[in-house]
Amino acid sequence: MATFKIKTKNAFDIGKKPRVYFTCHPDDFDKYFEKICADIFKTHDCSIYYTEDMREAISDDEKETDLGRMNLFVVPVTYKLLFQPNRAMDGDIAYAKNEHIPILPIMMESGIDAVYSNPDKFGERQYLNPYSRDLTEISYEEKLKKHLEAVLISNEMAAHIRAEFDAYIFLSYRKKDRKYANRLMRIIHSNPECRDIAIWFDEFLIPGESFKTNIKKALSDSKLFTLLVTPNILEYHDDGTPNFIMEEEYPAAHDLGIEIVPAEMEETDKILLADKFNGIPECIRVGEDNFNEQFIETIAKVSTKKNNTSEHDFLIGLAYLDGIDVEVNRALGIELITKSAEAGYINAILKLYLMYSKGEGVIIDYNKALKWATALYNKYCEEYGAEHPDTLTSLSNLASSYGNVGNYRKKLELCEKVYALRIKILGEEHSDTLISLNNLAHSYYTLDNYEKSLELHKKAYILRSRIFGEEHPDTLQSLTNLANAYSKVGEHKKSLELSEKVYSLRIKILGEEHPDTVISLNNLAMCYYANGDCSKSLKLIEKAYSLSCKTLGEEHPNTIMYLSNLAELYIKFDNCTKALELNKKVYASHSRILGVEHPDTLQSLDNLAFSYYKNHNYGQALILYEKLYHLYVKKYGEKSPKTMRVIEILAKGYDSRGEFDKAIYYFKKLRKNSR
Repeated sequence: MATFKIKTKNAFDIGKKPRVYFTCHPDDFDKYFEKICADIFKTHDCSIYYTEDMREAISDDEKETDLGRMNLFVVPVTYKLLFQPNRAMDGDIAYAKNEHIPILPIMMESGIDAVYSNPDKFGERQYLNPYSRDLTEISYEEKLKKHLEAVLISNEMAAHIRAEFDAYIFLSYRKKDRKYANRLMRIIHSNPECRDIAIWFDEFLIPGESFKTNIKKALSDSKLFTLLVTPNILEYHDDGTPNFIMEEEYPAAHDLGIEIVPAEMEETDKILLADKFNGIPECIRVGEDNFNEQFIETIAKVSTKKNNTSEHDFLIGLAYLDGIDVEVNRALGIELITKSAEAGYINAILKLYLMYSKGEGVIIDYNKALKWATALYNKYCEEYGAEHPDTLTSLSNLASSYGNVGNYRKKLELCEKVYALRIKILGEEHSDTLISLNNLAHSYYTLDNYEKSLELHKKAYILRSRIFGEEHPDTLQSLTNLANAYSKVGEHKKSLELSEKVYSLRIKILGEEHPDTVISLNNLAMCYYANGDCSKSLKLIEKAYSLSCKTLGEEHPNTIMYLSNLAELYIKFDNCTKALELNKKVYASHSRILGVEHPDTLQSLDNLAFSYYKNHNYGQALILYEKLYHLYVKKYGEKSPKTMRVIEILAKGYDSRGEFDKAIYYFKKLRKNSR
C-alpha cells in the first residue's frame, strides 16, 4: 500500500482542511514540491497529500478511498512528465480525469504545449504558467489564488455548509473497511430524505491525541451511532490490545446513550460480536434490498428537512462535490447545484460556468459554459448594473465562451464592449484594461483582421514601454507580438527590425542559451527568410537547432520545430537530399510523440511527401499524399481546403505519371467537392 504523507501550514485538524494531492514525475519532486506548496500556502490553508516516493504504486482501493476524496490534483508539467512513462501521468492524472476531479497543471517548462494538449495528456485543460511573459495576463500568483478560491472551499464557507445539515450521524469503521464506508454512505444518501444528513467519519490519516478529542466531540453532536460491521471489528492489535472501535468509540457511544445502528457489510460472527460489544442491537444486513429499506428508514428518522431554498441546495451540492462531512458524490453535487442555478441563485450559476468552462469536476462542455455565462451576465446586469466590475468580468467571460464555441464575431463584439467600458471606468493603463486590450487584439487576429490587430499591438507595446521600460520581460513579449503582427501584414523589414531588437535584449537579459532566447533566434531566422535572405536564415536556424539540442534535447518539441524549419530552408537551397533526411526525422518524432493524427504530425507528413517529390521519387510521394488524404478526410472532412489541396496534388500527380484511372478518380472528387 502507498504511504501518503501530508504537508500543512500547521498540523492542527488536518481532516477538516481542503484536500490537495500533489503528484509529479519522480525526477521533478525535489525541484518543485516545496515551491508549489509554498505558493499554495500563501493564500490557502489546506492539506497537501503526496507520496514521498513518486514511483510507489497506488492500488485501486487506495484510489477509491484516498485519491477519490481529493478536492484538487496539482501537477508540475515538464518534458519528462509528458514524454516518459510515470505514475503521475499514467496513473494519478488518468484517474482524476476519469473521476472528473479538478486538476491544476502548472507549466514549468516552455515548448511542450503541442504534446500537453494531446487528448491522452491534458487536452483542452488550461494550465498556469509561473514564468509567463505576457503583461496582459493576470499574474501567476493572482491566477493561482483565484483558481484555488474557485475549487477549494474556505474554512468560513465550510462552516456555512455544515450549518445547513439537518443532523449528524457518527460512522464507526475500521481503516481496513474504508471502501465499505464509502458504499454505506452512498446507500444512505441515495434516499432524498437523507441527503441533508451529514456523516461524521474519521478522515483518513488524522494522527495524534486530537483524534480522541475530536471523536468525543463528534459523538456528543451526533444523533445516531452507525457501526460498520465486518469481521475486522473483532480483530485485536498485534500486542493483544482491543482495536480503537472496541476500546474507545463503541463504549463512548453506549455510555452517552446514543442510538446504535449496526450495519453488517460482511458476514460476521454474531456471538463473538455480542461478547465484544456489550448491548449491541441486532445487525441490519446492508447490501440486500429488503434490509437496505429498513436501514434507510432508521437513518431517515433523524432528518428534520428544515431548509428548502436555492441557497441551501447550492451549499449541500458543494458538500457532496467536495466531500464536506459527506462522501464525495459529484453527480449528486452537480444535480443540486444545477437545481439552485435554475432557480436563479447567482453563486450556483457562477460555479457551473467555471466548472464547465475549465473542466473542474465535470467534462469540459463549452456549450453548457456559454449557457451559464449568458445567465451569469444577465443576472449581474440585473442586480449590479452594466458597469459594475463583476458585470464586466462576466461580460469578458461571456466573450471567451463565444470564442470557445467558434462564434468569433460575437466574441469580437463583446471584447470591444468590455474594452471600451474598462477604459471609461478604469483608464487605459489599468491591468484589467490591458487584459481587455490583449483579448481584443487576439479577436481581430482570429478573424484575419491583421491591420487592426497590429494597431492594438502597437498600443499595447507603447503602454508597456512607458510603464515598465524597454527591458522588462513583459515589454519584450509585447515587442514579439508586434513583430509577428508586422509580419502578418507583410511589413517584413519592420518585423525583422523588431525581432533583432528582441533577440539582442534577450541575450543581454537571459543569456544566449536560454530557451526564450533561442525561440527569439528562431523568430529572427524566419524574419530573414521572409525578407529573402535565405543564407542568413539558414545560418541562424542551424544555430537555434544546435543550442536546443544541447539545452533541451533532440526530441523536445522546440528542437523538432527548429529541425523542421531547417529542412524547409535546405529545400530552398536545393539540398533536397538533406531536407528529405531531416523531414523523415521530424515525421518519425512527431508520430511517436504527438500521434499520427495531430496537426503538427500531419504537416510534417505533408513536408515529407513534398521532400520525396523534390527528390524525384514521385511514387513514394504519392503514397504519402494518399495517406495524408485519408487522414485529412478523417480529421477535417472531404471538402476542407486542406483535403482539397491534397486531392488536387494526387489528381495531377497520377495524371503526370500516366496512371489515368487514379487521376480520373481524384479529378472527379475534386469536381464533386467544389460544387
